[in-house]
Parts: sequence; C-alpha cells; structure tokens
Amino acid sequence: MTRILVIALLLISPNVSAFSIEWLPLVTTEKSGNPLNIGGNPVLEYRNAGKGGIDWTVTGDGPTGGRGIRELWLFDDSAAGIPGTSQATTTFSVVSNAVGFVMAGDHNDGFAQFLVDGIDVGTFDMYRTGNRILAVTGLDFIAHTLTIVQLGEHNPNSTKGDVAIFGGAAFNTPIAAIPEPQTYAMLLAGLILLVSMTRYQKQRA
Repeated sequence: MTRILVIALLLISPNVSAFSIEWLPLVTTEKSGNPLNIGGNPVLEYRNAGKGGIDWTVTGDGPTGGRGIRELWLFDDSAAGIPGTSQATTTFSVVSNAVGFVMAGDHNDGFAQFLVDGIDVGTFDMYRTGNRILAVTGLDFIAHTLTIVQLGEHNPNSTKGDVAIFGGAAFNTPIAAIPEPQTYAMLLAGLILLVSMTRYQKQRA
C-alpha cells in the first residue's frame, strides 16, 4: 500500500526531473564564436571565454592561454614535465532550464570534465571533436553555474591534454504541460478506489 502511494506522489510531483545531455554541432554563430540559438532555442545569455577568461574565472596550477576574445585554452604541459590541472567557471545572470558548453577540440586536446551547479554531467575526450556544444537540458529554472576541468589526461592519439573553450550559453527548452486540476482529481479518485479494493480483499481473506 505504501509503495503505491509513493509511486503516485512521484508521478504527480512537478519537481521530479532528470537532466539529459547531448552533443550538438556549433553552427549559427556571431563573429566572436557565440551561438545565436541551440537546437532552435534562442540563447538568453552567452558567457564568453577568451584569453585570460573574460566572463570565466580560471583557477588551478595548469598554464592557460587563448585566442583573443574567442577562445580560452587550459593547457596540459605534463608531457613537457610541467604537470598541472586547471578549471574555468562562470555563472549566468539569467534563469534558464538548459545550458550549453561551447567547445572546440583538435589534435592536442584531451579529457575534460563538465559540471553544472557542481554536479558532474560527464567527462569527455575532446580529441578532434571540432566545434560542438554540450547541451544539458531538463534543469531547474535557476541561474546556473558552469565548470570545465582540464584533467591532464589524453588518449594515445592526442599530442597533449589541452581543453579549448569558446564559452557557455543559457537557454530554455519547452517543458511538458502541467496537468490540470481535473487530472489530479481523477488520479486521486483512482487511488481511493484502489485502496478500497485492497482493503476489501484483505477483509475477505
């Protein structure tokens, strides 16, 4: 009986959600490299990453660089005998239910770890991935924080373990319609009927 009630509460709770991730090609961009939309959804805010970080805060003991206002590099110099990892973090000023990590990947890139609001959403090999967006959807409607960590690791084909960042984007994706009161009333009536039948069967037994 308790199990049935728990399942019902989970079904009707508006807060039950799980984020999902998807790699998308970086297509429509402005001159600085930022996307105008992600999956057809307009970008609400773009946090630009470039040399020195710009809209991102860079920490750690790994060296950094970049290409003007367009690209931030988190270097891995472990092959040169200079070990060190680094990370870049940014926080949006707008509320959204989805974010995008706008990334680049070429012959000298390695593994990068991605976090949203401190939650690990995955570690990926950036070797020869080209320009792509890691879209994270199904989030709560808050102002999110993005973090990218250069782990100092790479696969045998890559010359180094660098991580190249264009920036981060906040956007919204359509959400399922909230059930109307009649739907909740029908569900409640069904639960009451189910409870009554369960009790009746126990009494007969």
